[in-house]
Amino acid sequence: MSDVKDQVRALLDRLPDDCTFADVQRGIAVMMWPKREDGSLEPPKRVDPEEVKRRLREWMKSEGEK
Repeated sequence: MSDVKDQVRALLDRLPDDCTFADVQRGIAVMMWPKREDGSLEPPKRVDPEEVKRRLREWMKSEGEK
């Protein structure tokens, strides 16, 4: 797990001193993004709008049960 901490420390060292939490969050998100074997970023997978609606309904129903 120290590899992750090392990567985040390196990110923080690269960011300017006046960076925001959003800058840090964006940097971590890019580090977590799926990558191809050559290191380039994998394009996002599109989800069908009907599937998004289904998942949202399911999530809202589960939130209502809490």
